[in-house]
Amino acid sequence: MQRTIWVTHETIYDFDRHIDGVQVQARLRPIDDAAQTVLESDVLCHPAPAARSTTVAANGRRLDRLQIRGPLRRIELRGQSRLAWRPDARGNGEASPPGPSPEPVPAWARPGGAIWDWAGRTLPDGRPSGDSIPRFLARFREEFTFDPNATRAATPVPAFFAARRGVCQDYARLAAGCLRARGVPVRFVLGYLIREPDAAPRFEEGQPHAWLSIWDPAFGWRDADPTTGLAPPSRHLVLGRGRRLRDLQPVSGRLLAPRGVEQRMTVRVTIVKDGVPP
Repeated sequence: MQRTIWVTHETIYDFDRHIDGVQVQARLRPIDDAAQTVLESDVLCHPAPAARSTTVAANGRRLDRLQIRGPLRRIELRGQSRLAWRPDARGNGEASPPGPSPEPVPAWARPGGAIWDWAGRTLPDGRPSGDSIPRFLARFREEFTFDPNATRAATPVPAFFAARRGVCQDYARLAAGCLRARGVPVRFVLGYLIREPDAAPRFEEGQPHAWLSIWDPAFGWRDADPTTGLAPPSRHLVLGRGRRLRDLQPVSGRLLAPRGVEQRMTVRVTIVKDGVPP
């Protein structure tokens, strides 16, 4: 089954005073994989950039670099893409093994700590196999509560673990650290979650969503979502995959502004299923 999906990802920055400009790096074009094909995609900006360039990495990820000159107090970025989406695809199509360099294991996930002991209730000390990883991931929905007001982007994983409340990036970071500490290669995935793919209305609003891609020697890379328990790509659209979540930020950049300037960022994702762009 193939469906046509429009995704609009808007990021708005408001500043408390005029700034001289900003250099923006936008990663707003979704990738192609076994479950989705990008039919068209573009990044719009207001005010119009004074300079713009685009590079494409070896994995097909597109990076748009925009130089915006001031004075200005507001920047609006909009990535709009049309995808052919196959929610019944088996896996994401990645079969190449992980590279030789070891993946980073955070200090809080290493042996001897509370998080290591907690994960050890369902994960063996050696490299997990069989159904131990699914059992481990299922515990997140049993023991943690999704709460968008409980954490921020900079909240440390141990603080989330202690509070047992947070958002998808907290779930993904905790799960990735526990698996990497036991020798399992893991990648982060950033994208979008379709809440009700077959229900009306066909218009949804939401936020970006984070989950994991886990290496299985018998299968290849297999995506898993510890926050929802849903099996990707059944309701998942991928923006990008990488070893660190910070490398997947949809928008990053450098301000040319006086010291102490304050900014407010608003992010809104709109998904239209089998329809026309909003």
